[in-house]
Amino acid sequence: MTGWKEYKEQQLDQWIEQIRQQHDIPGMAVALAEQGDMVYARGFGCRDQEQGLAASENTIFGTASVTKSFTAAAITLLAQEGRLALGERVRTYLPEFTTGKALWDRAVTIQHFLTHSAGLPPSAARRYAVVRSMTEDPSAAVLQAQGKWDAYLDYPPIDSCEDLMQFWKDRPQRLLGPCGGQFSYSNDSYALLGCIVERVSGMPFSAFVEQRLLGPLGVERSFFSPERLGTYSDVTQLYMRDMEGSVIPAPQWTHAPAMLGSGYLKSTVTDLVRCASLYLDGSPLFNAQSRTNMIAPYIPCGRGTYYGHGLMVHPNYHGVTVVEHGGSQKGVSAAFGFVPERNVAAAVLTNIVEVPANRIWQAAVNLALDLPMEEPLSPEPVYEAREEELQRWVGAYRSDEDVSLEVVLKDGRAYLLTEGKETLIRPSGPATGAIAYRGGETGIQFVPGCDGRVAAAFYGYRLVRRVQ
Repeated sequence: MTGWKEYKEQQLDQWIEQIRQQHDIPGMAVALAEQGDMVYARGFGCRDQEQGLAASENTIFGTASVTKSFTAAAITLLAQEGRLALGERVRTYLPEFTTGKALWDRAVTIQHFLTHSAGLPPSAARRYAVVRSMTEDPSAAVLQAQGKWDAYLDYPPIDSCEDLMQFWKDRPQRLLGPCGGQFSYSNDSYALLGCIVERVSGMPFSAFVEQRLLGPLGVERSFFSPERLGTYSDVTQLYMRDMEGSVIPAPQWTHAPAMLGSGYLKSTVTDLVRCASLYLDGSPLFNAQSRTNMIAPYIPCGRGTYYGHGLMVHPNYHGVTVVEHGGSQKGVSAAFGFVPERNVAAAVLTNIVEVPANRIWQAAVNLALDLPMEEPLSPEPVYEAREEELQRWVGAYRSDEDVSLEVVLKDGRAYLLTEGKETLIRPSGPATGAIAYRGGETGIQFVPGCDGRVAAAFYGYRLVRRVQ
């Protein structure tokens, strides 16, 4: 604590404020704990720019996909209590769920859903699950201007678990491969895990998480329902960028009752840091085996990175294990995680999407580990690619989750075209590259099919099929 007060706190303050201004982030909060003590917790900028209200460490933000760690913890608690088994088939608990592929339906397990290894392709389900909460929001006008809004209206709203399962029955899709074969991030998998929690516990998913996980920890400003926001003070306004890139209010909270397990918890950075105790020695809820299971590196999902249960695991980062998860949603960029060997936990929450919350989180953790703040978790190496290697990457890649990528060659260099932007791909291997992203780099991998030709791009943790 004294060390933080002497130099680390000021160093982190200055660095965060620099990043906040550089990326035009209206407001954010950051917290970090060491050995269970909150050594750093504060807000930056405004939770409401129009009213000039400052953000604080107690401001309620969205957490987006950080929610997945709580969904996995809910499943783990039910398993620890003997009420379900992680290796059991999904259809034991959701007998009506089908992809139209009988062999796959019989094989897929809860463990496959937990590790994003079920083979489900990125789907359009989330569009129909959130549409009711978007119709009065400025984000709908932006989607209309981009010609994307009609895609939210070509299927009935998905309002329940039953609706979500009906969607998969109505729209059978080509699976990515056999269960357990490869990682591809799936919001649908975690939504369906939330449905399993409801079926097994007999409680609404939100109530189970709030009462069985958050309640015992004594956190008081974390919940799911947007209706409850009005009962709290110090709640953030949400923001987005308009077609010209200017920051504007986007007050409607995105909500998807059928997909709560995939990303709709509201929380504070101090609450999230306290929740890290679930995974650390002395956990008030989980035994040693459950804790080990949740943060085991089950399946590769990037260079030096593995997926556990609702958490990404970096097994050898300067001699320690770093466990983390990010979140991104309209009005939300989030990062949460911990270092179990050092009992360090941190959280970052912001009120606008597409800003480097994960980079800020990493800087705070690095400072606690006495490492340079800009030290990356999983750096991509340098590689001199031949033009014929780059030529293999050229093509268009699409998914139903609104991902549209194109790789082109110009003057012997590969570029990624997406969302109207062209970005250089720096080769990092014969089939991998690095792309400038939010002040750092993110990876892309080109995956061969049975014939040896590139069949998909692994980007944004999703497997995106090549279409030409």
